[in-house]
Amino acid sequence: MSIPSTLKTRVAVTALALLGASFVGCIYEVGVPADGSKPFAELNPIEGMHNQTSYKDQEAQPVFRDDQAPGMRLPPPKTVPVDGFLRPDQPTPAQSALLENPVPVNAQSLEYGRFLFRTNCVVCHGTEGAGNGPIVESGAYGAPPSLLTDKLRGYEDGRIYHVVTYGQGAMWAYKNNLTEMERWAVINYVRALQRADFPEPIDLDRLRDQ
Repeated sequence: MSIPSTLKTRVAVTALALLGASFVGCIYEVGVPADGSKPFAELNPIEGMHNQTSYKDQEAQPVFRDDQAPGMRLPPPKTVPVDGFLRPDQPTPAQSALLENPVPVNAQSLEYGRFLFRTNCVVCHGTEGAGNGPIVESGAYGAPPSLLTDKLRGYEDGRIYHVVTYGQGAMWAYKNNLTEMERWAVINYVRALQRADFPEPIDLDRLRDQ
């Protein structure tokens, strides 16, 4: 006995309708707001996204290996803030200008400062500090200010230390690349570069005595 094609069609349509109703029933959500207002009903096809777990800023989260709260996490090492604001533990340039260089100026510190300068600074500032390093001459990067200008020669050691430590303008911070003593040694060498082009009276007196 054969089944009429029209009956087959009706059965198929009915089955699809029941299947669709079952699916809609599974994803159709009915609830009552916490404030007791009018109940709601909404289509919610992605249940997990709608009812996902929420965490407060200072609440631990298992997504991190140490379960630390996102609002309490420190920034990754060597990252630079993009907002440009001073951090609570960062002194102002004027405050840093009051610092005194604890590294004595002698042959050893100047040689070490020269090594550090040529390792970290020459690429932009050039071997003589004139702001014509290899990356500048290649055209890939803008020229930094010359370290030999009246303005830079007038900076206190502590003011230069602030720039090296925290960065300024396009120059990034070197506090994670150089230790405190290394930064001061670099400053001693920068002073030597400046005095090579602009000798002070004591330097001229020493030349006359030789």
